[in-house]
Amino acid sequence: MTRNYDGLGSPEAGAAAAREIRVLAFNTWHSGSKVAHGTQLITDLILSTRASIVLLSEATDATTAVAAELARRGHEFNAVSSHDTGILTVFPVEDSADMQWMVKARLNIDGRRVTAYSAHLEFRWYASNLPRGYGPGVPAPGEFAEYNFEKLPGGPVPDPAAIQRVNAASKRPEVISVFLADAKTELAQGSSVIMGGDLNEPSLLDWTPATANMFDHNGVVVAWESTRRLHDAGFIDAYRSMYPDPATHPGLTWPSDNVEVDIAELAWAPEADERDRVDYIFARGDALTLATVGIVGPRESIVRGTRQLEITMDDFAATPSRWCSDHKGVLAIYQLSD
Repeated sequence: MTRNYDGLGSPEAGAAAAREIRVLAFNTWHSGSKVAHGTQLITDLILSTRASIVLLSEATDATTAVAAELARRGHEFNAVSSHDTGILTVFPVEDSADMQWMVKARLNIDGRRVTAYSAHLEFRWYASNLPRGYGPGVPAPGEFAEYNFEKLPGGPVPDPAAIQRVNAASKRPEVISVFLADAKTELAQGSSVIMGGDLNEPSLLDWTPATANMFDHNGVVVAWESTRRLHDAGFIDAYRSMYPDPATHPGLTWPSDNVEVDIAELAWAPEADERDRVDYIFARGDALTLATVGIVGPRESIVRGTRQLEITMDDFAATPSRWCSDHKGVLAIYQLSD
């Protein structure tokens, strides 16, 4: 399924209608270094989607490099960067802060404040591997540490309590709580808040009874803690709010296919269906109204060590001819009201 994304493919980045905010969340995969001309491909993606706020993960070098490439092509973006996350935006940046697992920027959009956060959370303690029969990559001496990311000799671990223990040990939920405390202050000061990126954790809205026998969940239903905290705090998951059925519109973002990269580099569990939605855009604020949202990237994913075309009903906002990541991105378009 493909919607009209108001001129997708136009070369004019940031030329959206007044008060329209086009938010792109994208894991650059080692700053785009895994494929040839990665910086140019990231730049192409930003221009083709006409994104006005870009939330980058795994962007150690990408944020400044892409900003420079955008400027070379005649498009001025303000850049805010931390060690691993970055924000590129056409809007004025009033202030910014490095929050370790996130970078934050206060933006001035026609006199209204929108505070944007780009996130990339811990990739180890990847608890969704357990019900699929693979180790969660826990450092020693933690639970399941002896298996690293390898296949579990005893098979899948479908115990929700064990899954939640490993997930909690990642500290991802704690990072979300730090974000929520900071965002609460921003909201109290009249700002709207947008947060997005690669959380390295599935959603409580995705591992439901409807998907218990899909994607090698092996009957497991999990209220994943990071997204639970976001949900309870009133943050709206853009993709799932528009497409509430995770069975028909799973919105899978990892592992994405990339025809220029060997399959062995694209997936962790070669004998399992490890597809998940781990890349998100969340928002909160009465002034923000979601207009549309879609997945950006190849229509193929890696399933049991093979490249497979997705046959879901998911909404793809764009499918570039070349791709530089092992993740798909998310594009959400908001209207900011007075």
